[in-house]
Amino acid sequence: MSGATDSGGRIVRVLPDVPAVNRAFDYFLPDSLQGEVAVGSMVRIPFSNRPVGGWIVELDVDPPTGVKLLAVRKIHGVGPDEAVIDLARWASWRWAGRMATFLRVASPEKVVARTSAPSARPTTSPHADVVATELLSQGAACHVLQVSPTADYLPIALAAAATGQAIVVMPGVVEAGVLARRLRRAGASVAHWPQGWASAAGGSTVVGGRGAVLAPAPCLSAVVVFDEHDPTLESENSPTWHARELAIERARRAKVPCLLVSPCPTIDALVAAGSGDGPSAPVRVARAIERAGWAPLQVVDRRGEDVGRSGLFSSAFVQAARHALDESERVVVLLNRTGRAKLLACRSCGSLATCDECDSVVRSEVLGTLECGRCGTVRPAVCADCGSTALSLLRLGVDRAAEELEALLRTPVTTVTGQAARHGEADQEIGRVAIGTTAVMHRVPDAGLVAIVDLDGELFAPAYRAAESALALMVRSSRLVGGRSRGGAVLVQTRHPDHEVVTAAVTAQPSLVAEAEWARRSLLGFPPAETMVVVGRAAAATFVERFGQPEGVEVLGPNDGEWMLRSTNQKLLLDAVSEVERPSGGLRLWVDPSRVR
Repeated sequence: MSGATDSGGRIVRVLPDVPAVNRAFDYFLPDSLQGEVAVGSMVRIPFSNRPVGGWIVELDVDPPTGVKLLAVRKIHGVGPDEAVIDLARWASWRWAGRMATFLRVASPEKVVARTSAPSARPTTSPHADVVATELLSQGAACHVLQVSPTADYLPIALAAAATGQAIVVMPGVVEAGVLARRLRRAGASVAHWPQGWASAAGGSTVVGGRGAVLAPAPCLSAVVVFDEHDPTLESENSPTWHARELAIERARRAKVPCLLVSPCPTIDALVAAGSGDGPSAPVRVARAIERAGWAPLQVVDRRGEDVGRSGLFSSAFVQAARHALDESERVVVLLNRTGRAKLLACRSCGSLATCDECDSVVRSEVLGTLECGRCGTVRPAVCADCGSTALSLLRLGVDRAAEELEALLRTPVTTVTGQAARHGEADQEIGRVAIGTTAVMHRVPDAGLVAIVDLDGELFAPAYRAAESALALMVRSSRLVGGRSRGGAVLVQTRHPDHEVVTAAVTAQPSLVAEAEWARRSLLGFPPAETMVVVGRAAAATFVERFGQPEGVEVLGPNDGEWMLRSTNQKLLLDAVSEVERPSGGLRLWVDPSRVR
């Protein structure tokens, strides 16, 4: 028998969970460990003179000639099934990472000795969303559903649970836990990921954060991703994989529908749902319902103000903040100070200095010139609107802004940043006025006024997804305010009031941003129009040298020690990357990065 030895044992192929190792090795499986072993079983093996964990990725392989195999030491329990292992193999190619990274996410937190026989458990409910039900009944296809910022996701999740066994992905683990509990109360059989790993393997609908897309789902009938625009769905660690892309691929392989839900669909989602010629139009809810979820937007135009003298807070903002406080409402002020570009503004006309090619912010590193932080275009250091050479640097910071805000409003101000949360200040009490980075928007449940006092810093950040990210902040702001029904408002301060993001938020038409983004990215060669791989760290130069100059791939760099590989043919580029022998030393391959230096 193929894969057997003279002693009756079997030969299995095991992927070790070892850093820098991305290949499987053959091992002898003694008769004493046969049991219920299967592809995906988690094992303990000897590797480089020490015991390590691993996963069986193939059974009954042909034993290598003339090689004495080491024996598997222990079977730990059930692990990812064959479908998930194949998906992890694809993901390691798609994001140029280790397959073990994905299998670790897909594995149970605690040992699971065995699982029950899988069976789909559809749940019918009169509260299931009609539009989602119709889309999920159309077979194996990818759909984008554009909803209101304040939409309740429970009816859509109920529509997914009615199909049998669905995988429902949420950006946040807290939100996922709330949705899982609500689904259970509605009568659905729910596996809350990752604690409910065994229940998922038994056929229950899976609800969880981005890792839920790799959950066992033997009866998979649909995949739903809520808030597909949310950056939390992308892993910050290497490889920087994205749950949305994995969801689309998993649904395609299983031949089941994939539903991407968002108030502001990304170009990536619209292209995935298209026919291959570009982005498709999303399916939308009733216009009145969608518009009601967008909070009233007050736009403060700061172009006419003296750049050198105007403070961070406009008189219009101060008036709006005092009114909200008089109404006993909370005021939330957003001011991102980390990872920001240096903004230059004209002293004469107040316009921001931006790139003529891609509209990103420009910086002055060399006297007399302005350089784009996104596409690298260089031009003279003059205002494009009035020709003035007098440009001022706008300097901003949360702590300094909080002091100024306390003086203006005559009330205590709480500062909230992601750095503070990492230092154990996440339990701090939030007062009636809070200012901070985007972390502040995740710390407060609601507000009467949300102010983005430096919207231009978001619009013109050195990231090609800056416009989408800025629109996502508008969505989050509308949620905190509660849409139009609660009487609150969102206020933005900007020197570009005609920007498509501002217009989209005012008119509740996020498609305006998608249209502009597709044109911009197609022109400049940014994803999803093209695929990018950024190569960085100490071994980057060696890797690029080994990569060479394959036909159909553009090699750019170095820029600050990093190279960019770019192609319109995703498969050609990623195949070429996967064939390069990885050099020793530090190396990072970042596929389709959200920020490009």
